[in-house]
Formats: sequence, structure tokens, C-alpha cells
Amino acid sequence: MTQPYDNSNVHTGDSILEDVFVYGQFNYDFSGDSPTFNNVHIKNDLFVGGLSTHVGVATFQDDVFIDGDLFVGGNFKIEYLDVTQRLNVGAAGTVLVAISTTNDDEGQTGGRVGVGTTQPAGRFQVGVGGDTLDPILPLDPFESAFIITNEGSVGIGTSRPLHDFMIERSGIGTFVVTGIGTVGIGTTIPGKFVGVNTGFTGPVSLDVNGPIRVDGHIYDAGESPGVNGYYMNMDTSGVRWISASPVDQLGILVQDEGTYIPNPGTAQTFSVMNYVQINSLGVGTDTIIPIPDPDNPTMIARIQSQDLWGFGGTGSNADVYRMTKVGIKNNAPNRDLDITGTLRATLDVDFDAKLDVDGETTLNNTLDVDGATTLNNTLDVDLKTDLRDDLEVHQDTLLKGTLDVTGISNFNNTADAGSSSSGGAVTIDGGTGIVKKLFVGGNTKIESSTQATGSSAVAALQVVGGVSIGKKLFIADNTKVEKDTQATSSSAVAALQVVGGVSIGKKLFIGEDTKVESSTDSTDSSSGALQVAGGVGISKKLNVAGETKIEDTTQSSDKDNGALVVEGGVGIEKNLNVGENTKLVGTLELENSIIDKLQSNGYDVSRLKNDYRLSAVGAGVSWRPSGVETENAIWVTVDGDDSNTGFLEGDAKRTVGAAAAIAKEGDTIIIRSGTYTENNPIGLRTDVSVSGEDLRLVTIIPQNRTKDVFHVRRGCLIQNINFSGPPSDGQGGVSIAHTDAGAVAFPPTQDAVSAGTDFQAVTGYTAFGPADEGATGRWKSPYIRNCTNFMSKSIGMKINGDFANADFGGTNNLGQDLKSMVCDAFTQYNEAGIGVSISNNAYAQLVSIFTIASNIGISCVSGGQCDLTNSNSSFGNVGLKADGVGSTEFTGITFSDVAAENDSFAITNLTDSIGRFRKPFDGQGLFFKINLADYPDTSATGVLTQPMQLIRSIRVVDGGLPGDYIPGAPPIATVPNPLGPEAIPAEFSVNVSAAGTISSVDVISSGRNFLPTQSFAVNLTGTGNAILEADTDPILYTVEIATEPTDVGLTTVTFNEFVPYAVNAGVDIELVRISRIITSSHSFEYIGAGTDINKANPFQGGVPIPENEVIAINGGQCPFTSTDQKGNFRIGEGLVVDQTTSTIRGRDFNRAIQAQLTPLILALR
Repeated sequence: MTQPYDNSNVHTGDSILEDVFVYGQFNYDFSGDSPTFNNVHIKNDLFVGGLSTHVGVATFQDDVFIDGDLFVGGNFKIEYLDVTQRLNVGAAGTVLVAISTTNDDEGQTGGRVGVGTTQPAGRFQVGVGGDTLDPILPLDPFESAFIITNEGSVGIGTSRPLHDFMIERSGIGTFVVTGIGTVGIGTTIPGKFVGVNTGFTGPVSLDVNGPIRVDGHIYDAGESPGVNGYYMNMDTSGVRWISASPVDQLGILVQDEGTYIPNPGTAQTFSVMNYVQINSLGVGTDTIIPIPDPDNPTMIARIQSQDLWGFGGTGSNADVYRMTKVGIKNNAPNRDLDITGTLRATLDVDFDAKLDVDGETTLNNTLDVDGATTLNNTLDVDLKTDLRDDLEVHQDTLLKGTLDVTGISNFNNTADAGSSSSGGAVTIDGGTGIVKKLFVGGNTKIESSTQATGSSAVAALQVVGGVSIGKKLFIADNTKVEKDTQATSSSAVAALQVVGGVSIGKKLFIGEDTKVESSTDSTDSSSGALQVAGGVGISKKLNVAGETKIEDTTQSSDKDNGALVVEGGVGIEKNLNVGENTKLVGTLELENSIIDKLQSNGYDVSRLKNDYRLSAVGAGVSWRPSGVETENAIWVTVDGDDSNTGFLEGDAKRTVGAAAAIAKEGDTIIIRSGTYTENNPIGLRTDVSVSGEDLRLVTIIPQNRTKDVFHVRRGCLIQNINFSGPPSDGQGGVSIAHTDAGAVAFPPTQDAVSAGTDFQAVTGYTAFGPADEGATGRWKSPYIRNCTNFMSKSIGMKINGDFANADFGGTNNLGQDLKSMVCDAFTQYNEAGIGVSISNNAYAQLVSIFTIASNIGISCVSGGQCDLTNSNSSFGNVGLKADGVGSTEFTGITFSDVAAENDSFAITNLTDSIGRFRKPFDGQGLFFKINLADYPDTSATGVLTQPMQLIRSIRVVDGGLPGDYIPGAPPIATVPNPLGPEAIPAEFSVNVSAAGTISSVDVISSGRNFLPTQSFAVNLTGTGNAILEADTDPILYTVEIATEPTDVGLTTVTFNEFVPYAVNAGVDIELVRISRIITSSHSFEYIGAGTDINKANPFQGGVPIPENEVIAINGGQCPFTSTDQKGNFRIGEGLVVDQTTSTIRGRDFNRAIQAQLTPLILALR
């Protein structure tokens, strides 16, 4: 049938169409008809606009798309069914629901299955029971029949099991099994009750709150089930069955050190005690061992006693012994017999091995030694000793009788003698007669004082023959030469002829002419042909053919004293050089120029003006230009000299360090254009200013590249200066690293310098820090203005609060005390460095700070804070970073109990570190040192010493191998549940790349109240190889406002957040300073593109990382508004105005829209 369709083809009533072939469109109005189609084959699409009912078998060989509902009246058989989103059985899944994928818009979490609930709260949940699931005992409508949580905990009757397994039924009770294996019946905190002493009993394995019934045996600590009539008693091993009646005992119970015997076995009574001595065999320390008698164990208790000593044999002569080390007066013997004291033996002592004696030994009788004997100390022998072999003595030997040696004696000791009675290899108290020659190898001294009266008289040394002396002869007394032969020259025969020199201790009178024939020249007063130690009086002329030097240093105060005094005039043919001051009493007549200390005569033909004058400069005078010296200005120029005064521009210093050394409070150091290489750090006194001629005209290059350039104090000003590396690298100094060196910093303390972490100033004012407020009583921040920092890897402003102190008394106060710097227009072009670093509770106000290619633009750590206005961060790795908190500032105690979900607390005894009452302030965060035992919803114990945590982010350490994961079915990431009170578990969404690896993890919920000591291990479902790690932040309650403290330090603190758990009175608190950056109108350009400006700029393919613009971690905060390189405007992390797409997005925006639309959606159903 090929007839076109129009009104003429309309049929009413039933129609039967067979073998109808439609090659074009087939449109038919079935209203009022009930057509029947047999064997209809449709090769292309079939679109059914209304209800389509299939009575027989319908086979679909390809995909079937159903845009609306599908109703199946009979059985519906599907061999394979893949559901990628959600499977509902029953209306909206009221019977069974299986959720595959997380959908925030639908409010559903993937990886969960529910029976009787449309939104399962865990991995698997059987929902509300009621009459449907439990008609005999209906459940509370708010209870869950069965649940398996994300962490693997199992709950029956509850959707929030507190332990690994928990059953809870309203009105009936609770059954729990904890993660450590303890069981609780009727209690959710087994083992935590008043009076428990786990240190004595160990952990409580079973805790039953209510009556119990035992229908069977109970085994005791000795593994005995007991028998009829036994009763239970307690000994040190635990509870024991006792065989006798507790009322009428016919025997006696026996304990071995607190434990009933027998053990193991049932404790029993005995009627007979049998005391038996046994042999310890010299081992062990237990001297009493009671046991049931093996021959009659039900009647007799054998009380065995043994000594610490073992014995061999019997009777009074039996041997005793000990098989371990023994100490006498020594409780820690390290020898088999270790005696601290004396030992006496009245009979022979036999040593079969070595005798080692460390101290002095006295033998009062015969010592018979058959072998070699070495004595390392004194041997004192009172009787005759016969030695038939070599005697080797290593210590002093005393011989009280004659020593007759018939052979040669060698004394090999090389000790020298100090006198006739001490020292030396041999000391002889009497005279010594020597028949033959005497050779003495060393110096010889005769100590006899007998005087000689003539050449043949008795004297201390009398020599009958001649005396030959190979070297010098010194005679201390009068010497007379009785010969009268005259001398004709220095080498002629005379009464006294001395070939060598002659030393004469006193006066020398010579009756005739004296000639010194030596031609030795004199170089000083102690050298020359004639040397006279005293003065020389010469009655007539003195003619000196060579140079003459007077070495006497006597100063001259007038013309009549000094090292050289000349009564007549002095004629000097050549130059006269005077080393010190010269005083002319008469007229000074100059017939030539005066040359100053700089070798200048004051005249330079190249100068237009030569009206120079002589002026004092340091230790001398120099020709200087005329002019008036300034009172408060010190000049520095490249033409200056550090020996100049610096008080005139023409008399300028050469270095800033030299100018800073003389600068006083209120002075200004004025630097003219040029490059200045400085020995840094340069220290400045309080209220000293350093002013360059103009920006980019004055450049400071530090010699010490790892040290700060300037150390500033209260009221200092630095302006119009560049900081740079040396240009010798060919790149303008960019390649020279100044790692962690600050262009401007506070002066370090002596402790920091001693620790090697910081460096003291070496020029200028070199005193240690901290900088203080001075006598003014007010802190005045150092001010940096109109400067540029080109030093790579340096820190433009290093503001360390430990090195500043607003209390002039020397105590580094906390709280409101200022430790601040301020800045206006400071450009940081310090590749891979830090623009501004603020640490240790320091503060800064920064205006027009521009950071370029810095590793971190602005960094606040350990409680550092700043206000940042009208500034920019371009390129580099990180823009703004607030990291961590400072050390504890204030402590206190909660004054009263406060219920959960409150934001206002009364704190008493709130003091700083030196005990002063203080008022908390905005910028501080608080945490409570709660006792976890006070909270029934946690199994943890102990008192918190650190804040609880939340999970900030999940880092992908290793995304796994390609193909480990499926993008459409990502794995589920979990961490252990938080263990703190009122905890909330964390939830995550894993993102899988097309390659099948994990690319990132979104934090759906950061969780709440993780304990700082618990595990944060991230687990993944499946068998992939990815490794994830959790980053956490402390939970601090930040101060909004506080009242002034009373005279007992009581203040009411209101927080910006609500505290979710109750806090008891008497809980300790700590307040810390939060690292915080507050900024508005900050612009970011290509942050994250790197620190090499040649690669980070967009023309070279630099790619920004928006997440690196602002980083606030570990408790740090950064409230901000900003604009990026695309013009996108951000208000904090929650709202973004996207200029490119003309859209508004962000977490806070979504929440606001959701809050507005949710009531409307509910109203419209």
C-alpha cells in the first residue's frame, strides 16, 4: 500500500492490517481503534508518543531508550543490567536502592546500598523496620535495622554505630564490640566506669550493665571448673575455686607468694604442714616452695625450703657452693667473686692463673717466684734478696745497703738532673771518686760555693792542670789575670787573649786607647761592632759615618725633653719626617707646598675652584672644599673616603657602613648616585634614616651574600635604594643567589647568632637585637619606601618578631605589643626568593608591594600577620601564603560548664607568659584541653594537648599505574573515623583520568574533631597502586570579641564559630596568634608559572596555577579580594565572578542559591 496519507484514509473502529510495508513516514491516529499487528519488523527507529502495550514477546536487538516511565505487567527478565547512577526498587527506592555514583545535586553518595531507605547512610543499610520487617517487635521509627558504615562498622538498630559492632534497641539495651576486642552489654563505653584500675587488672574484656545468668561452668584463673560445694576466692592470679566451705574450714589454705596452691588446679585446704629442706644446687632465689605432698596431696602440704647455696655431701663438713656470681658488699658483681672491701687469708693462697694487682702490694715475708714476674708498682723488701737472673724493675727501687757492682753498669734512663739532689738518671748523696776519665754528655753544674783566693788555692772547682773549654765561659764573680803582657792587636799575644767575644757585667775601665776592629754594621740598638746597653757620655766630638737611629721612645712635651735633645741648632740637609705631633715655638717659614695625608697639595689644575682649606680628618688633615658642616646629615659618594668626616658632601664617606658607624639618633645618611659594595650586615641605630638620591640611581651590592643587608630598629627609614647582586655574572646579578638574606631585617639576638641561624652586623651599629621602643615609650615602625630588590633568592623584608621588642625594659611581651614594619612601594624582583616574610607574631602594614617571580610573594608563618593593600603578585610559585600559628600567647581556665553549640565562654585566670592578665583579641585562636573521658561518644581517653583536626585536602602521592582504575566507576577513598567528641566523618570524591590513574581527590566533607594523635591513612577500594595522603588543619575557635579582664583575669570571649561539644568548668585553654594575611584589591598574574621570568611569562608558554594564588594552611587565614590575569574577580575562596563566561560561581554562591531555591522547590514539589 503506497497511497499517501490524508483525511480519506481515516478509519473508525477495529482495523486489521497485515503485510503492511511503509517506506516513508507512517502516521496513524489510533484513538478509538484497537489495531492488531502480527510480526511487525521495524528496521529503523520507532517513536511512540503515547502508551504502548506489548502483549506477546517483544525482542529488542539493540539499545532501547525510554524517556519516561516503563511499566511491566508481567515478568521482566534481564540477563545483564548495568546501572551507572541509581537503581530504585519500589517508589523512589523505598524497597531497595543501589547508588553507584555520587551526585551532589541529588544529595546522594555513591557506593551505597539501602533496603527500606532511599538514602543509605553507609555502605549497606537496612532501613526502618516497623511492621514490615519486624511485626513482633516494631523498631523505633528513627532506628536503622542494619547498617555497614564506610569504615566497616556494623550497626543493628542504629545508623551510627560507635564501635566495630553495635546492637541498640530502644527500651531493651545495647550490645557493642570495640576495636580493641572489649565487649559491652548495656553500655557503649565498656571498661570505663568509676573505680576501674586497668593498671592492676588489665583492660576489662566484658562489661555488663545489669544482671547476668550463667547456666554452666565457670573456669577460674587456674583453669579449674570447680566442683559442687566449692566457693570462689581471690588471690594474686585472679579468682580461684576453693574446695572447703567459706564458713567452716577443716584445714588451712596455703598461698605461694599470694597465690593459692595447687596452681594450676583447684585451690584446696590441708590438715598437715610438712617442712622439707631441699638442695638448691646453687641456683635460683626462691627459698620457700610450697606444693601438695606428692605422696598425699589431699592432706599434706609440703613446705620446701632451700638455701641460696647448694651443697655436696652431708654433715657438718659438707661442701657449699653457688653457681652464679657472688658479691660481698657489692650488689652488682661482675666477677664470680666480687668483693668491695678487704680480704684476709691466714693460710696459703693458691692462684692457678694470673694474679692481677692494680694497687700497692706489701710482702712481709719470703716471696718465692719460679717464673717471670712483672711489678708495675713499688716493691718494698726489708730482708736480703737473692736474684739469680735478670732483674727488671719498672718502678722506684730502694737499696738500704751497699751496692757492689763488679761488671759494667748502664743507666739507660734519659731523665735530666735539676740539681745535685734531685732528678737525673742517678742521684748520689755522698762524694764520688772516679779513678779514670769522666765524660759528661750534658750540661754540668758544680753547686759548691767555696771562693778562690789564688790560682793554687782550694775552690769549688780546682784543676791542677790546664783547662780547655770548647765553648763559652761565664764567671759570676771577680776574675784576676795575673799576667802583664801588653796587647798590640786583637789577634796578638797578651795577658788575656780571647778569641771569641767578651761579656762584661759591670764597668770596664781601659787605661789607654781602645779600638774596636769589627766592621759589623748596626741595624738597631742591639746590633753593631760596639753595643752599649746603658747611656754613653762623650766629652768631645762624635763623628758617625753611617745612618744613626735613636730607639728611645720617650715622648717630648717641650724643647728640653724627649728621646733626642739638642741644645744647639740643628742643620738638616735633607727631608725631615716626624711620626707624631710637632710643636714649633718660633715662627714657621714655608718656601713650598703643604702635602696632606692623602698626598695632595690642595691644588688640582683640572678643578675650576681651588679654594681648598686644611681640615682635620680622622687622625690627620687634608685639603677639603670650603663649606659648613651639617649637624644631622652624613654624606656618602663614590668619590668619598671612609677616613673623611662625612659631614660635607665634598668630604663624604665611601661606604654606607662607615656612615652608619657614626650616625646618631635622628641622623640621615644621604647617598649620592652610584653603586656601593658593602660589608654587610649594616646596623642602624634607632631613628636613623638612609636616603638614596633617587630610585634606580643608588645600588647596594652586599659582599656577604647569605647575610642580611640592613638591620633596622625603631624609627628607621630606608628609601630610594636598589638591592642587587654583583653585575659580574653578565646577567645583572640575577644568577647570584642571596639565599634567605634579607634586604631589610630586625637585628638578631645573641642567642640566634650563637646558634648559627643568623648573623650580627659587622659594620655600622653592631649591637645585638632585639630592637626595642627606646626611651620614648612608643614603638615606631621602621619604614621602607620606594625601593627595589633585585637579589635572587633573597627576602625583601624579613620581619621576625623574636628580634623586635616593644617593651623597653627588655622583656619580649606578647599580645598587643607591636613588632612591626611598614612599607610603601617596595618592588621585589627577587627570582625564587620571598617578597615579605613575617614570622613569630610580627606584624606589617604593606602598601604597593609588587612581587615578581618570587617563590612566595607574601609569607606569614608562626603567628605573623599583615594588612596588604593595592599590591600585585606576578609569576613565581605562590602568591600569598599564611601557614600555621604562633607559640602559646595566653592561657586560662573555663569558669563554668557550657553546653554544646555555644560561641560564648567565660575564661578565668587568663594570663600571658609572665603572668599578666590579658584580653584576647581578633587574630587569636583558642582550643580546649578537654578530658576525652568526659565524652561518652568517644572511646579515646586522655587530656588533649593539641587542637583537634579536620582534613584540608587529599594529596595524590602516586596516581597508580595506567588502567588501575575506571573513570566511570572511581574507587572510594576513606580515612579512619574521627575519634573526638561530636565527630563528623570526612567524605571524598576521587577523580580518575582517561588513562585510568587517579588525578585528584575532591574533599566533599572535611570531617570534624579528628584527634591529633590518630591515624590519617587514606584507604582506597579496589586493587590499584595509588598512594594518597591527607593534609590536616587544626580546629581553632577564633576570637570575635572579648570583655576587659577583671582583677582575677575573668573575661567573656565570643568566638566566630560555635563549639559543637560541651565544655566543663576547669578546662585549661590556650590562645595562639593565627598567621593571617588581610588583603583587598590584590592582583595576580600568572602565579604558579615558575620563578624564571624568561620562561614564566605567557609569551614563552608560562601556565598559571590558580590554586597557588592564595594558600592558607595549618590554621593560617587569608581573607582577600583579588583579580587575576583574565580579569576574574574573587571574594575569598567562596565566590568568583568569571569575566570570560559572564557567570558567578563558587561554594558560597552555590550555598546562597540553594538556600533561596530550596523552599521554592519544596513548595512546587
